[in-house]
Amino acid sequence: MTAHEAEGRADLAAMAEALYALVPGEFTRARNDRTTQLRADGEKDLADAVKALPKPSAGAWLVNMMVRQMSEEIGQVLELGAALRQAQEQLDAAQLRALNNQRRRLTAAVVRQAVKVAAGLGQKVSPAVADQAEATLHAAMTDDGAAAALRTGLLVAPMEAAGLGGVDLAGVVAVPGAMDHVPRTVEAEAAAEESPARRLTVVPDRTRLLEEATEALEAAQFLADGAARALRKAEDHVSRLEARGLQLRAEIEELQRQIDERESTLQSVEDDLGEADEQREAAVETHDEAQAAVDAARQKVAKLNRRR
Repeated sequence: MTAHEAEGRADLAAMAEALYALVPGEFTRARNDRTTQLRADGEKDLADAVKALPKPSAGAWLVNMMVRQMSEEIGQVLELGAALRQAQEQLDAAQLRALNNQRRRLTAAVVRQAVKVAAGLGQKVSPAVADQAEATLHAAMTDDGAAAALRTGLLVAPMEAAGLGGVDLAGVVAVPGAMDHVPRTVEAEAAAEESPARRLTVVPDRTRLLEEATEALEAAQFLADGAARALRKAEDHVSRLEARGLQLRAEIEELQRQIDERESTLQSVEDDLGEADEQREAAVETHDEAQAAVDAARQKVAKLNRRR
């Protein structure tokens, strides 16, 4: 490797360190901003390399965060891993059993602590992601290469021990040639007199900002136009319903007037019916009396005819 290549790899590792120290939601924008700035500075090759850096998975981010913010605990994990590997080489079964029990307790405790630290950074960790982090710690304890990968703090994917086959490290580290890279830890930054910012500082790209603002304006205008159309449609609907309501109310009032009129007519008819019933009863009584008189006269006439 030439001196120039080594310098470029070191620069890439340094930029990757800053990027992989960010919380997941900030990674893509920061990477793109750094790429834009590098291109503007004429660093095309480095810009392409930074642009190619993949966003870490949630499990990888959690472990990278642990390397930076829980360096003491990670040190304990790796020390225990070294002891485990030595016991395995010496075929010390009793020691292996004891160390494996200790490993399970330690990795579980470290991950639980990491979940709390992540919550303090505004990142919620699911049980599945916590399991991935614990598996990654286990892998680093069983394999030298995995331990070196973990120390970089540049993981893009979780690791997993694969029995006698070791750990597959393909595509696990963001900068494969930086396996000896060790990121600055929180403790180191706190001890430094002038601690460099742990977040990327990027010179604003005014053209990009203007384009984004214009796109945001167009999107907002599109939404506003759609909302205006929806408002007009709703107002038309309301107007039609109000007109229909007025029409129905008028029809109800007319029907109510007709009902009142017919109720009045019905009352008059019922009154006339009462009088007509009385007149009919009187007529029946008169008719019955007249009929009785006719019957009596008829009988008298018949009686007189018989005496002749």
